[in-house]
Amino acid sequence: MSGGKRVTIIAVAVMLCVLLQTSISKAATIPAGGANGWGFNMNGWPNGQTFKVGDVIEFKYMAGMHNVVKVSKAGFDACDGTGGQVFSSGDDKVTLVQGTQYFICTIGPHCSNGVKAAVTAN
Repeated sequence: MSGGKRVTIIAVAVMLCVLLQTSISKAATIPAGGANGWGFNMNGWPNGQTFKVGDVIEFKYMAGMHNVVKVSKAGFDACDGTGGQVFSSGDDKVTLVQGTQYFICTIGPHCSNGVKAAVTAN
């Protein structure tokens, strides 16, 4: 391999590392429900917000009073957490992947009373 090709390959590798680091460092941690947190006073959260793949949604709530269940769209629409991924620590962090993720609270009638959110990451 000639010296020029080697330098080009190294330069491309360095640029890729910089680009990857830049996209990783731009990930944000976003509180579910905004200032009100995960609960009954979410007021339409996350309507109008933009999320990126890799952003982290942080669900803060009093453990035992609520939970977070990551469900399918059908589970979201029906407020049915069957088969969903359950979080219940009171400080749960979920990293967003491409597409829409659906979250509900399955304690009592909380979901049907608005403790739910659909978040789309691009």
